[in-house]
Amino acid sequence: MMDDATISRDWREKGNASYRNFMDSNNTERQRNYLESALRSYYRAYETAESSPDKSSAAKNYAMAAWRLTTVLSQLNEVANLCGFRFREAIGYFSKVGPTTFKL
Repeated sequence: MMDDATISRDWREKGNASYRNFMDSNNTERQRNYLESALRSYYRAYETAESSPDKSSAAKNYAMAAWRLTTVLSQLNEVANLCGFRFREAIGYFSKVGPTTFKL
C-alpha cells in the first residue's frame, strides 16, 4: 500500500508528463488537451498531499498549467469567461504556494 506522499508525488509526475507533452506540441488543440490532463493530475496531487511542501509544489504546478492554458484558450478563440475562470484559478493556486517552492 502506498502512503499519501507517494500518491501525491505519482499524481504530480503524471501531470509533469502531460505538461512536457504540452511543451513539445505545436498543435493548440493538443496543447489544450495536455494541459487539461495536467490540471486534473495536479489537482489530485494537491488533494492527496499530506505535507506543506507537497501541497505547495502541486499548487505551483497547477497554477502554472492553468496560466498556460489561458494562452492556449485565447489562441483557440475561446470565450473570455473561460479564460477569466482559468486566470482566477491560476491566481488562487499561486496564493497557496509556499515561499520556498520557487527557485530564482
